[in-house]
Amino acid sequence: MKKILTAEDDREINRLICEYLASQGYDTLSALNGLDAVRMVREQEDISLLILDLMLPFQSGDMVLTKIREFTDIPVIVVSAKSDTRSKIDLIRMGADDYLTKPFDLDELLVRVEAVLRRYDAKSAQGAHAAKSAEAVVKGEPV
Repeated sequence: MKKILTAEDDREINRLICEYLASQGYDTLSALNGLDAVRMVREQEDISLLILDLMLPFQSGDMVLTKIREFTDIPVIVVSAKSDTRSKIDLIRMGADDYLTKPFDLDELLVRVEAVLRRYDAKSAQGAHAAKSAEAVVKGEPV
């Protein structure tokens, strides 16, 4: 089961996202501030995806993204009220995988979660296959 962390300071939005994703078969966690989000991603290696609000207390979402990119490449979907193109471009260049503007539909969030996880899983599988192929060559076995 994929584990998704939602970092959103609005308790009601956080609860709605977590409950909806849980109803779709995902294991969910929540963080209400940026510091907790970074700590949870660092400590829980089985988190598959981070849904990240930008306007978080203690540490903004863009700082959270910068910090976690220092130690993990888990997929990140930014959710924010900021709808300007420059914000979207900057966050994706910083390492976000997708950007969804608030207010958003939970079904749209779900399909974006599915798409990002599908791409990440395919990328991970390719990396594992490449590593296995390289190991076979090193051992002198046919690839």
